[in-house]
Amino acid sequence: MKHLLKLYPILFFLSCAEEFVPENPIDPDNPSYIPPIVSIVNGITIGETVTSENLSIEYSGNESSMLFRTRLDTSNWTGWSNNLFVTLDYMDEGDHEFWLQGKYTTGDTSETISVPFTVDAVGGPSLMFFPRRITATQGETVTFSIMAEEVYDLAGLETVLEFDPAKVTLMSVSSAGLFDETGDPIFFYEHNESQGRLTVTAAVWGDESPAFTGTHPIAILSFRADHTGNIAIDFGETSIFRDPNNLNITVWESIPGLIAVN
Repeated sequence: MKHLLKLYPILFFLSCAEEFVPENPIDPDNPSYIPPIVSIVNGITIGETVTSENLSIEYSGNESSMLFRTRLDTSNWTGWSNNLFVTLDYMDEGDHEFWLQGKYTTGDTSETISVPFTVDAVGGPSLMFFPRRITATQGETVTFSIMAEEVYDLAGLETVLEFDPAKVTLMSVSSAGLFDETGDPIFFYEHNESQGRLTVTAAVWGDESPAFTGTHPIAILSFRADHTGNIAIDFGETSIFRDPNNLNITVWESIPGLIAVN
């Protein structure tokens, strides 16, 4: 009986104590808990057409201690970081989608949000590498397309590509069928291996002055990355576009390619 009397005050104290409520707002057991939320602050809106290949996007979360990760299209996610912005560069022409996710330091993650947008940074008529940049490992072979961008009545062209033969090896060149649907196509190339110089020529012949209008690959090129670092593949100073009357068409831009070799 004495033992029961001694326990009684303790039991009474425990029964009267208030229920513990976590004060940490990011603790899921807190009745006021709000899951992590992320939002785009500046730089891009849904459905926007961007006129630059480079884009800075700012974002935020509902707690100052949050971490974030991003990705473009189907690329790998970045690592988790407390950065509140990301810069996208070397973006290709066409449709893209930017993805953002945040998380608390507790590990709770937000819903993933995505923003579709379009890049239209290159006006025509122009020459362009697609993609603009490829990431590779040393010894890996990568493939680019050379594009005729937004051309009108194009019946022939010649362009020169220049690269460092000590850093990259041209493995193959093939036609991409630019003029295959318009008439009798001509395609040939000349490769000066020691100088790292490739001349590509394409044209079309036939009745009723055939020509191509629009955007289409000209050639498909494969390169082996032989050196680490950034390897540029540039267009030479002069590229020639001709119409069916053999008149010159001004080439407004020539967008080079880049191999980023790890």
